[in-house]
Amino acid sequence: MLEVENLSAGYGKGDVIRDLTFTATKGELYLLLGTNGAGKTTTFRAITGILPPSRGRVIVEGIDLWRDPEKAKVKIGYLPEGERVYPNLSVYRNLLLFARLYGVPEERIGEVLREFNLKEYRDRKAGELSRGLRKRLALARALLHEPEVLVLDEPFANLDVSSVISLRDKIFESLKEGRVVLFSTHILSELQQFEGAKCRVGIIRDGKLVLEERLENLMSLLSGVDAVLVVNNPQLALQVLKEKNYDARIEGRNIIVSISNYTLEVPEITRILAENGVGILQVRPKEIPLEKLFMKLSKQDR
Repeated sequence: MLEVENLSAGYGKGDVIRDLTFTATKGELYLLLGTNGAGKTTTFRAITGILPPSRGRVIVEGIDLWRDPEKAKVKIGYLPEGERVYPNLSVYRNLLLFARLYGVPEERIGEVLREFNLKEYRDRKAGELSRGLRKRLALARALLHEPEVLVLDEPFANLDVSSVISLRDKIFESLKEGRVVLFSTHILSELQQFEGAKCRVGIIRDGKLVLEERLENLMSLLSGVDAVLVVNNPQLALQVLKEKNYDARIEGRNIIVSISNYTLEVPEITRILAENGVGILQVRPKEIPLEKLFMKLSKQDR
């Protein structure tokens, strides 16, 4: 379990985050949602022991992070924003460095190389890898010591589709293994990919947690938005949806469907398309600005 109590932190000119309080339990995904500059990275730096708080506490599996940092930090795996690997070291030596820091036996490195499909890149310099492979290496490094808490800062930023799917699978796998998983994003459409998980969303704005809600409840607020469907046959999909009286159109290679309730209508739309031979590669809400969601929430609270 991870407990954050009245946490405030900054960089010398006042606090960037103020009085954050939340709890994430084992097997649960806690998703920190906010615009760029809202305080997500500062929050994660304070949670992982990189940035000292001005006040408040972080408790990791019952251990106070700042009273007993060595015992607490070994329970945390951190993937910072960007890949943050050592470019001039080989894949193996990137992992070896952290294995020695955490007292992990070298045999574990071989396990991780196989688990993350990095064995063939073992002796390649990390700086020569693609962005997706560097991200995979950084995640392998974060999980090398088998931490109870995994913290991922904007993990899907600038990744290709295959890397996104691979990383998403690793997150689900970590949840099944009983880890606490936190990750941050500023992209609303990423939320929909985790509807099947035990997931809570904390919305951070100007350094304060303005709302905490279960993911399924938050998704139900996305009414009056468009659904984006990536399909293998856009023309057939459009024909099928028009016959069922859906307001649909083609944009590029995607189908856009106007719906009134995302959570209720998307399962029916995907069922209809599948029954008519349309292969569905991805479904997500068409991106809306977070400010629009904040306005929705503000009106709801009145």
